[in-house]
Amino acid sequence: MPPLDYIPRGKIQMTETNLACFNLGPKERQKRLALGVMGVLVGVMAFLMLRASVAPWWAYLVLMPFFTAGAVGLIQWRARTCIAFARQGVRNLDHGLEPIADEGEKQALRARAARIQQQAVSIGLVMTVLAIVLSSIG
Repeated sequence: MPPLDYIPRGKIQMTETNLACFNLGPKERQKRLALGVMGVLVGVMAFLMLRASVAPWWAYLVLMPFFTAGAVGLIQWRARTCIAFARQGVRNLDHGLEPIADEGEKQALRARAARIQQQAVSIGLVMTVLAIVLSSIG
């Protein structure tokens, strides 16, 4: 079995389910994991501060960017796909940026990046609504 960062070259049809279709190496994934965890932690700390100050419900809307950023980082980590790199058509498998020549692979990565963004915004919205609901309890 080839290593996980093996990218076949040539006329191979790239799809999102193909294991070779990713653009982050282990070190880059760790950066995304750290960003995701920090985003969620900052969101939770901000929620606790708002809760302690008895802020109005609309003040909790400030949490959405933190929860969304955290979700972006965690989903990119899990999917081994950086949204920005997918848009640029490059990858970083821990050896610096390198262009992706295969158009099929670029398309698959861009489609995955669009889904990552949609999922992250949805998670940020759900977490913010949950924070608003929790703020009204007791």
